[in-house]
Amino acid sequence: MPMNCAGYSRPNLLMPPQNNNNSTSALSQQMQRLRHQVDRIDLKILQLLQQRTKLSGQIGEIKRRHRAVIYVPEREGELLKRVVRLSRGKLPPRAVTAIYREILSSSRAAQGQAAIGLPQSSAATVLLPGRWYFGACDEFSLKKTWSELAKGLHSGALALVLLTGEDLIRVFRTTAGRQQFFERFTVAGDFSSSPGAAVSLARRIFIVIPRGKGAAIEANRILILIKCKSTVNAVKMLLNCMPEAPIHAEQLSLRAQPARGGTVDALVRLTLPKPLEGIYATSQLLAARQSMGLPVSILGVYLNLEDYGG
Repeated sequence: MPMNCAGYSRPNLLMPPQNNNNSTSALSQQMQRLRHQVDRIDLKILQLLQQRTKLSGQIGEIKRRHRAVIYVPEREGELLKRVVRLSRGKLPPRAVTAIYREILSSSRAAQGQAAIGLPQSSAATVLLPGRWYFGACDEFSLKKTWSELAKGLHSGALALVLLTGEDLIRVFRTTAGRQQFFERFTVAGDFSSSPGAAVSLARRIFIVIPRGKGAAIEANRILILIKCKSTVNAVKMLLNCMPEAPIHAEQLSLRAQPARGGTVDALVRLTLPKPLEGIYATSQLLAARQSMGLPVSILGVYLNLEDYGG
């Protein structure tokens, strides 16, 4: 063995410890046992997912016979909320939500859901966040105009449509577009165009579905269109009149300045401090509108799924 200058022996660092093979073998055996357990769990997960997909297909057959819609946002909201609440252990809520979004995506595909529509002009903003939010099994269809999207949504060729706040503003700029929207469609949810980041109302993505096809059992967001000379003052009056405070309001005006003596239209999203029963939240807004005499139209009352780890 080499000696140092003081006469003490020192080990040869280039030579491995004599028991290295034994420790490596023990480590390999432990890893192998754990990996076998993981493999068995993976097999069980796959079997259960196959069973779930089969049941989803049967549900789809029933829906088709009764001409029911595939995408039911309130059902998905309830499911996501429940699985996050029931989850125990080291798996974080965000992971649970992401996993179940993919499971729901495969379920919708098994049920035969139609494509998701979006404007071609905003595809660069909407498509990737849309895939993140809905899942890998959902199909997307790009259309050149809102008229094409509205026709597809009304006929059932499209399951839902994704519009940015700016897209919605363009729809409401014409009387015909506004009237058609309120007669046929409703907003069932919204999410960020940049996952995990807060973005302006203009760049948020709104989920549009046929009117009457969904009902918010719980809601923490109300999307409205308000028309008056000063939308800022109108929103302040509305918030002061609604008892569930503090309510956060975001506003997007259709025109920067009103014509002289005229009115301004604004898209406003009210975020409630806690989820409420959907009909109660709507009645609160209607009562406030009536007491203040404000021309407010409700575009959607819905639960924000991002609050549950998305």
